[in-house]
Amino acid sequence: MRYGIIDIGSNSVRLLVSDEMTRVFKKINTTGLGRGLALTGCLQEENMKVTADAIEDFFAQAKDEGCGEIYAFATEAVRSAKNRQAFVDMLEKRGISIDIVASQNEAKLGFYGAYTKGKVCVMDIGGASTELAVGDEKGICFAKSMPIGLVRIFDNCQEDYKKIDAYIEDIIKGYGKLPEYDEILSIGGTASSFVAIAENMKVYNPDIVDNYKLKKSVVDKLTDKIHNMSMEDRLNINGLEPKRRGVIVGGGRLLSKLMDYLGKDYVIVRESDNQEGYLKYKKGLFRFE
Repeated sequence: MRYGIIDIGSNSVRLLVSDEMTRVFKKINTTGLGRGLALTGCLQEENMKVTADAIEDFFAQAKDEGCGEIYAFATEAVRSAKNRQAFVDMLEKRGISIDIVASQNEAKLGFYGAYTKGKVCVMDIGGASTELAVGDEKGICFAKSMPIGLVRIFDNCQEDYKKIDAYIEDIIKGYGKLPEYDEILSIGGTASSFVAIAENMKVYNPDIVDNYKLKKSVVDKLTDKIHNMSMEDRLNINGLEPKRRGVIVGGGRLLSKLMDYLGKDYVIVRESDNQEGYLKYKKGLFRFE
């Protein structure tokens, strides 16, 4: 069976086409659904429309690719929006139904999508929320989502380092003390973007990104460099998606601060993430408690 999995995130919509559990390809469309959410509590009409168009397009592409089952799930931006039902209704008028994933379950999707072996912490930095989950081959022993991500950071702090750092440090305290683990696996577009930038990728190469050891010192150096560049100059950075250039600084600070909080000076970046986790969930390979 070929499957299509559409992840409706706070910053991007992504499509995974998979033959059983073997990835065929992934595609991304950065639509900024969650822009303005932190300030208003609501999804903006234009952002909803652009995102709905992207979802509809990905459904059509999945059908063209021969997907027998197509699933779409939404995360923090839709989950926390006061007007989420308006977005759900917009999609239903197009014949599309979505699953709004609970915060604790979002952390589990990321873990089961990225996990390979050992005792690990899986970090999933998104646009409006960031999840941490700790576990091993026996299962998950810790999973928590906090309402912080690169879009929320930009809405609240723009690119003011002092404000960004204070905002991040205040919220990530909410994770509390985590169980012990050996490695951090980092999923999501922030970590993969920093790998692509560090490797000067003119064309994104998932084979290089997957299992890449990304050091905190590299993240800090690149974040500072980008912070000192104009938005126009950022268009010339190989590896940085143009639509991500306005939120990458906050994402870099969040990634760095989380490494500090978790006591590691590097992360292992994974290409397999909550989309693979959601497919495993739909196939009954694990359950939400």
